[in-house]
Amino acid sequence: PSPDGTRVVFGGRAFDNADRPDHYAPDLRRLMLRVFPQLADARITHGWSGTVAYTFDYAPHLGCHDGLHYVMGYCGSGVGRATYFGHKAALKMLGDKGGVTALDGLEFPTRAFYNGTPWFLPAVLRWQSFMDRLGR
Repeated sequence: PSPDGTRVVFGGRAFDNADRPDHYAPDLRRLMLRVFPQLADARITHGWSGTVAYTFDYAPHLGCHDGLHYVMGYCGSGVGRATYFGHKAALKMLGDKGGVTALDGLEFPTRAFYNGTPWFLPAVLRWQSFMDRLGR
């Protein structure tokens, strides 16, 4: 629940309708009810979407390049990770040592035949959805 106890935040992968924003909320509602059937009467008040970024090492990457700070590659877990790593990035920008993480300085691995277009992402997302249904 939210800090004031009035809302529940739920997230999931509604990739089957990625080109249909009007389907995001209904698709996520179906997922939510699979996990929390007791929320059948709950009203959805807000919905949003974003892109999914997977890194080849399945690790988020944060750093600074030419003065531009970045945090990316949450591998489908951005809702929880973005707050944490965003805070760490802000501390780094301020020069605070509290911004240090175990992931600092990771290299960006790549794979043979990858040209920057994630042609394989639909298959990865379907696999992740399958694993979610298995509870893994």
